[in-house]
Amino acid sequence: MNQRRRIFFYIFGVYHLFILSFVIYVESQKEDLSVLYGLYSKISLLKYGAVLGIVLFAVDFAWNWFESRNNRKEHDTLRHENNTLKAKVYDFQQAAKPPVKETPASK
Repeated sequence: MNQRRRIFFYIFGVYHLFILSFVIYVESQKEDLSVLYGLYSKISLLKYGAVLGIVLFAVDFAWNWFESRNNRKEHDTLRHENNTLKAKVYDFQQAAKPPVKETPASK
């Protein structure tokens, strides 16, 4: 995993920790209606948080898709190169063998 991917997962983890702490805070304050009414007035901020979560998920999905596609291309390239080298080795081995002389068939 490269450095950019680690940084992305760090941001993704911090996002989830923030959501978890927010939910725990709201649950602990469920008896105090003034806190809940205050949160209700800022409910539009939760939409932005949800959109951020979806964007992070989409970025991770796209990143994984691009990475697997590039790995597949690299694998195909390496397999082609390996087959080419095998063919060259086979050709060298066949060139080193003495030619087979055919004898006339008896009738």
